Amino acid sequence: MRIFHSWQEAADIAEIKGGAITIGNFDGVHMGHEQVLAETRGHAEAADGPTIVVTFEPHPRAVLFPEESPRRLCHVHEKMQYLEAAGVDAVLLLEFNMELAGWSAGKFSKQLFDTFHFKHIHVGYDFAFGHDRQGHVDDLRRLGDASGFTVTEAAAFEMLGAVVSSSRIRSAVEAGDFELANKLLGRNYSIAGTVLHGDKRGRQMNFPTANVDIADLAHPPVGIYAVRAETEDKQWNGAAYLGYRPTFNGRTLLLETHLLDDAPDVYDQWLNVSFVKRIREDRTFTGHDDLAAQIAKDCKAAMHILGSGT
Repeated sequence: MRIFHSWQEAADIAEIKGGAITIGNFDGVHMGHEQVLAETRGHAEAADGPTIVVTFEPHPRAVLFPEESPRRLCHVHEKMQYLEAAGVDAVLLLEFNMELAGWSAGKFSKQLFDTFHFKHIHVGYDFAFGHDRQGHVDDLRRLGDASGFTVTEAAAFEMLGAVVSSSRIRSAVEAGDFELANKLLGRNYSIAGTVLHGDKRGRQMNFPTANVDIADLAHPPVGIYAVRAETEDKQWNGAAYLGYRPTFNGRTLLLETHLLDDAPDVYDQWLNVSFVKRIREDRTFTGHDDLAAQIAKDCKAAMHILGSGT
């Protein structure tokens, strides 16, 4: 899959012309997105051309309404991996800024067609674009009539009694409802990142941890969790702490995972941590000994959960 970061980059590539295109944020690339992508791919095959996605970084709400910006379900490069797995041939990853936000719907759609010369555009059921989201499907159809492309709109994708959406998945994650989040995502909910060098408090208590920055990611309530963690090469069972470390007067939210099966050196590697079940809430301990004793109990509980699958 090819990734372009500007209109100019994409405009010069002949092999990404003449296919089908879709546009959206695709945060989490969940089951609803998968439907739109599969349908776009079908239109591309009918046109004998490529499947193209146009998406944005950062999330438009982070620029337009920073105080209301949603926590993300995945990092941008994870999103690219999920799009590639869905059969996308090329992605135009546009920087979303106030200049782009000011473009009219007409200017945006014309630039889109001039860049890709697509034969079909397929959009989500709630699609809107351009300044103040003033552009809609009918605007695309008028341009299509003049320019020679067709337009379709995906139906809302429902599961378990409601439309699948990134906001619904965020709510499930924030409630710790991993069963629902997993079903809506079509894969296990996880938090991933590069393993950081911390203060090694866990190692001092014989419970070394692999620490990952939460950054702006959606996350479940603070507490202790049974998890499965993996690098490119290996997977482990684990017990993870998500919280602020109140025993040590911490102020930064951290995800610290103790790998139960062995003690590998995973510093600076990419670690994906999938949440299975919450073991307990976060709480303050009187000192290292009390904390170490509780961590031992938590690890035993995690091994039971992960071993029995309950």
